[in-house]
Amino acid sequence: MIIEAKNVSKSYKHREALKNINFSIEGPKIIGFLGHNGAGKTTFLNLLSGLIATSNGSISVNGENVFNAPAILRDICFVAESRNFQEEMTIAQTLKANSFFYPKWDANLAMELLEVFALNPKEKVRSLSKGMVSALGIITGFASNAGITIFDEPYIGLDVAARNTFYDLLIEQQTDNPRLFILSTHLIDEASELFEEILILHEGQLLFQKTAEEWHEHIVAVKGSPSDVEQAISGLKSIYKHTFMQELTAIVFTDGQSIEGQNIMLERVSLQDMLVYLSKQQKARTIK
Repeated sequence: MIIEAKNVSKSYKHREALKNINFSIEGPKIIGFLGHNGAGKTTFLNLLSGLIATSNGSISVNGENVFNAPAILRDICFVAESRNFQEEMTIAQTLKANSFFYPKWDANLAMELLEVFALNPKEKVRSLSKGMVSALGIITGFASNAGITIFDEPYIGLDVAARNTFYDLLIEQQTDNPRLFILSTHLIDEASELFEEILILHEGQLLFQKTAEEWHEHIVAVKGSPSDVEQAISGLKSIYKHTFMQELTAIVFTDGQSIEGQNIMLERVSLQDMLVYLSKQQKARTIK
């Protein structure tokens, strides 16, 4: 499966959610689709799922535009953060309805996962806790067997053990039935080891797209006196700067270049820290 976004923009009445997004991703692969709140992630995933139309540009899967393309959309399963299911339906009815939509639906897997997450198929969706609804979404995503399976904050309300079960299932499914998984989450420290490729949106734009192996070659923290750090990072794009106790920390894109300088220290930047820095940057701009 190949997803291509070409010059994608999406505007609402009072804001521009996405601004000229361009990228392509190819599976089977587990993609980390990341960004702070309001970065545009969910908007893009809604566009990819054909739920809304772009304002400009196009999103295609295997060369076909996804909007108003039922055949393509049957091979895309989008498990959103909320409102995935009809509250008056039982779990069994919900899974049955999904089986009609997804042609590769695996009913046996769905039943196995009901037991894994201890869900009663006779219960109505409206009676479920947030964690149970999340588990039902996870079951739907895996059982759909969709070539593109999207999980947007899939485990709200689930405890650590249940989240670890999700991660184990994700690895198992990618081994047994490889596909293009897209995972959007704020629990990055937990999930980062799963990602084979990372995309980061920031303020409606694509900030970064690299494989997991490339991450630490392209993002680095440079620490030292302000003058030494500024000299060392001259010509590089800075993502975030912070001065504390006369020490400057600069998070920069290296573009694969080596950083040299006297009296400076280079440190790795985790994905979780990167999102924290971007959030701080956004808040600083808002305050100004």
